[in-house]
Amino acid sequence: MLGDNYITATGVILSREQMGENSLWVRLFLRGYGIMNVTAPYGKRGFGGDNEPFVWGVFDLQKKKKSRNYFIYDVDVNDDMLQLRHSRGTITTALKWSRTVIKYLTAEQPDDELLVNLYWCMKLLCIPAVPADASDWRFFWHWLECWGLAPDLISFHEAMNFTHDEIILLTQIADLTTQGIIKLFSVPLSLNIRKNMFKAASKLAMKFLNEK
Repeated sequence: MLGDNYITATGVILSREQMGENSLWVRLFLRGYGIMNVTAPYGKRGFGGDNEPFVWGVFDLQKKKKSRNYFIYDVDVNDDMLQLRHSRGTITTALKWSRTVIKYLTAEQPDDELLVNLYWCMKLLCIPAVPADASDWRFFWHWLECWGLAPDLISFHEAMNFTHDEIILLTQIADLTTQGIIKLFSVPLSLNIRKNMFKAASKLAMKFLNEK
């Protein structure tokens, strides 16, 4: 419960903003708690790179005196997602996911299935061979499935004039494990798909969230 003075939970930093010289305003997405807005020390007293967006770990939080707000007093990083920071496209995609989660997920409402989806799609962003737009579509499509908003994949994309080969590939990306997708893109695709197909599919998936 959020009434506890101490919280220890696994999750990710979605965003952070500097507040004055010595503190940060941090948005966490935590297992069992959902989105939490907390503060963290900055500068010499801070955690350095452990407070960067997209860092996954175990966060120890303590409630402030005479306040219901929490601050981070320790972080045990288990995945810094360093590889996704090497490309502007993957960074931009991860930022879009973070902003969208903050926009649509009510604060302090757990959504562990969405959290797991976010983690594994960020892992895909760390693989240069996997197009960022393909990971983008997978993230939003699985989100729609988590929330019971996804239409039938095949009939919907047929109605949107996607080709047979494109629908086959989207079905594979939706159904395969993370390792399966990495393997799929480890060799040239034999399917005939449009260059912007994943981007178009991702925009359509996002519309369902915008209209929910």
